[in-house]
Amino acid sequence: MYNENRINNNTTKGVLDITLFEECIAVLKNYSIVEDNKLIDQILSNLNLTFYGQIDFSKYTDSHEVSLNEIHMLPGEKEYYIIWTDAEIPIIKCNIDDILDNIDDVLAVSFDTWLISVDMKRIIEFYHEGIITTAKIN
Repeated sequence: MYNENRINNNTTKGVLDITLFEECIAVLKNYSIVEDNKLIDQILSNLNLTFYGQIDFSKYTDSHEVSLNEIHMLPGEKEYYIIWTDAEIPIIKCNIDDILDNIDDVLAVSFDTWLISVDMKRIIEFYHEGIITTAKIN
C-alpha cells in the first residue's frame, strides 16, 4: 500500500507501531485521499522531474525560491495536492494552511515533497536539501 517507514511511539500499554504517513494524516485537520486514477494521472502529468528527481523548472514559468512564510502569501488556490517521492504513498488533498502548520510531519513522510494546487496552476517543491521552489504550471 504505502511506504513501511515505521516509527515507534512508547505508550502506557507498550509500543504503537505507525508509519510516518499515518502520523502525518493524524495531525492534518481536514484532508482527503485522492483515489480517482484519472485525477491521479492528471496531477502527476504536471510533475516534470529531472533524471535525478528534482523538478525541472525549465518546464514551468515564474520559478523562484521561497520561504515557508512566503508560501502563505502566494496568490491563488488554497487547496493543494501533496505528492511524495515514494509512489506507494497516496496523494492527498489538503488546505495550504493546514499543510504549513504541520510542515514537519508532512515533510517527514518521504525524501522530497511536492504540492500542486487543485486548479493545477502552481507547483511547490520541498527539495530534500532544504530548498523550497515554486512555479506556475503552463
